[in-house]
Amino acid sequence: MFKFKGKKVETSLLIAIFLGINLLLTIYVAFFKRDALRLETLKVGGSENMALVKQLYESDQNKQQNKASIEQALANLNWAQAPTTQPTQDTTATAPATAGDAAKFAAIEKDGYIKGNKSARITVIEYSDLLCPFCKRHFAAQTVENLLKKYPNDVNMEFRQMPLPQLHPTAPIGAQGAVCVGKLAGADKFYAYLAEAFKASEFTEANVTDIAVKLGVNKAKFTSCLTSPETLATVAAQTQEGNGFGVNGTPGNVIVDNQKGTFQLLAGAYPSADFEKIIDGILGK
Repeated sequence: MFKFKGKKVETSLLIAIFLGINLLLTIYVAFFKRDALRLETLKVGGSENMALVKQLYESDQNKQQNKASIEQALANLNWAQAPTTQPTQDTTATAPATAGDAAKFAAIEKDGYIKGNKSARITVIEYSDLLCPFCKRHFAAQTVENLLKKYPNDVNMEFRQMPLPQLHPTAPIGAQGAVCVGKLAGADKFYAYLAEAFKASEFTEANVTDIAVKLGVNKAKFTSCLTSPETLATVAAQTQEGNGFGVNGTPGNVIVDNQKGTFQLLAGAYPSADFEKIIDGILGK
């Protein structure tokens, strides 16, 4: 009789064991969770502080900061995985500029800091975020500088500010620092500041001031300039200026034919070869 019901007994026994284990695990997890919560409550100084911590974690600002951190991590991952011969963004070609644009190019040239032959036919205007990983890659590769070496008479460049605070909350401080160094010390110091700023992982008023002072900029004047309404307006204006050319991500490279008053947009950290195709086309090579 026992043998006849062996399979049923065995099955019932297994079910009973499974249910018993499941019950024990449930009890363990419940107690573990309770103990873990108690420990975390002690760490923050009591239940009142724990309520504040919960409020912080559930706030929209914290969620946005976490989102930005995740997006930045994904950007870094994509940057690391992207082949050096491939663009980081899609290319957007624009229509020829109008007569009004030619005046805009002249105003940008007067307002900014030209690197290279000031009489060059072609200007590469780079709109960039000093904390953007693609911009750091673009700078580290010396992409535009290589163009100046290859086309010393035909190409110059100008760097413009386009911080993206939704992705890099402290980027505007770095951009403001660049504006002030240029204003107080000129083009050479401006580009020297960029070289140092691109090494940073974040910006504070203290670290951008350190960079400026090491470059020989007067500390008091720089501090006064850094957060002035005029400086904030300059950064905002350059960002809007880039948007007007169709730049909606960084780095955004506006390649201007100064002779014809036309431009093309190369959006992304492209290698020099992609710039050369456009430049050779303008020069008729």
